[in-house]
Amino acid sequence: MALRYCLPEVKKRGYGLGNEFIPWARAFIAAQVLGAKLLPPAFGLNRRRYWRHFGTPLDDWLHNRALVRLLPCVDFTERDYIDHGGGDLATALRSFAAEQRLAERGAWVLKTSGLWGGFRHVAPARDFIRATLYGSRYAPANLLRVRQRVDEERLLVGMHVRLGDFQAASGAVDYRSTANVSLPIEWFCALARSLVDALPGGVQFLVVSDGPEEALRPLTGAFPCVTTRDITHSDCSDMLALSDCDLLACSASTFSAVAALVSDSPYLWFEGNLHRHPEGCWSIGDYAGAGEDQRSAIASAVGAFAAATQPWLGRGFAAGMDGRVTPEALALAQQRRARRLWRHELVTQGVSRAD
Repeated sequence: MALRYCLPEVKKRGYGLGNEFIPWARAFIAAQVLGAKLLPPAFGLNRRRYWRHFGTPLDDWLHNRALVRLLPCVDFTERDYIDHGGGDLATALRSFAAEQRLAERGAWVLKTSGLWGGFRHVAPARDFIRATLYGSRYAPANLLRVRQRVDEERLLVGMHVRLGDFQAASGAVDYRSTANVSLPIEWFCALARSLVDALPGGVQFLVVSDGPEEALRPLTGAFPCVTTRDITHSDCSDMLALSDCDLLACSASTFSAVAALVSDSPYLWFEGNLHRHPEGCWSIGDYAGAGEDQRSAIASAVGAFAAATQPWLGRGFAAGMDGRVTPEALALAQQRRARRLWRHELVTQGVSRAD
């Protein structure tokens, strides 16, 4: 029996759930392409104790370390990805595997690490990410509890207010080039005010946050909010609950990015965290600080935007400190709400238009 493994390598003590999913999804695609066994990250090392969610053993890091030392090991790095064409990850992996002659070798470990490539190159693993989240130990029961708290008749807006392990913004902050800084609570409040004014009595907010109650009170005390603060072991269910909202207001974090990736709903991103292009569009983060392949992808997308002759149909929208939500984003969110109502679906004993 061939001993072939694809391993997302954990650095130091591991990272947050969103960050862990990028190399994990990359290793998943590699395992499918190369016919190898996928191993999860070594959550036994992670200080957030994700092993409780995914049922991995506490000594998994010892097992992974032994595999890397006992079997021939190859690293799949950003440089390898680019040298083998970039773009479609599966194609690059096949080329890399041919160069390494992996098909001719009976035993090996392919390991990969890092956030390079962003979510574009692992987008084919979107269903894997969502299935992994829902298949975690606590997610199904937690999601049922969340759904019992929301009014399905109202537009549901998810807000990821990242505070606990992000530093508070102080003074003028360049959100494009400063990592791990909390967005102003005033931004979330301005968004809420804008949406309440647009849909009086017709909107509800699901607030997911690691911050203290007093820090959230300007939002939760002034607007119709429900939270998951009292739900334990909610990392995976929070991510899924956000993805299931009609509209998602993101923090500048990979946790929010994963929620947006596995969702079909429109989402809002803080304008201060976006890079403005002369062509009249936005991209995430510090454009100059992006990796080589990410810069190439952004440049390609900007060119496509500039050349487009039809309306641009993306789900992501910029929102400034005034909290203004574009009519396009609001229309998409309202369509999402309408589509999820049971009475609009034939298969859930609803009805369809006869004309």
